[in-house]
Amino acid sequence: GFMQRSALAFTLLAPLILFIVCRRFGSERFRQIVCRALALALLAFEVANRADKVATGQSFDTALPMHLCDWALFAVAAALWFRWQLGFELGYFWGLAGTIQALFTPAIDLANHWWRLFAFFFAHALIIVGVLHMLLTERRRPQPGAMWRVFVWSEVYVASALLVNAATGGNYGFLTHRPPQATLLDHFSDHRWLYIAQLNGLGLLLFAVLYLPWWISARRAASGRQRGMTS
Repeated sequence: GFMQRSALAFTLLAPLILFIVCRRFGSERFRQIVCRALALALLAFEVANRADKVATGQSFDTALPMHLCDWALFAVAAALWFRWQLGFELGYFWGLAGTIQALFTPAIDLANHWWRLFAFFFAHALIIVGVLHMLLTERRRPQPGAMWRVFVWSEVYVASALLVNAATGGNYGFLTHRPPQATLLDHFSDHRWLYIAQLNGLGLLLFAVLYLPWWISARRAASGRQRGMTS
């Protein structure tokens, strides 16, 4: 739909525009303002989403910030505001492995009111924009071991979501069952624990793909330093 295409275009163009603008007005203070504005925009989407769920009478099974994209949003906002390295790494892997899938295969009824679609698509898009802004403009990079740190935190998320789902009857993280909309998860097992294992396996595979360029870069840099020391 129009909202989905607009959010995808925003995801592609906004980081490039921010890169050009920050190069033009390149003071450290200006870049800090941009980062904090992005963080506030992310938090504004999250607060509005929670308020809407409460106002429409949703209960703990759907109203809590317990989807992985909620956690990614908070991590990216904290990374933008505080220059928090772990927050950037969580946003990088969770955002580029998971959140971006929500833009292509959204787990939301497209018959919803336009403003709900706007909030869904642009909140997810802004997570990616924040990550790409930190990559392109702020020159942030995953540090050695980042993939495994994020995988451990992913397991913390899975355990937390399973506990909350058991307590509330919810489907946070889509760990109880697949969403009704067509998504990549439709190709996974109907057996719940195998389904969760497949989610973990896919996550680790995507993390490895996302970490590979930085691993290669680090290996080349280390090799270059070693050659320099022996020459």
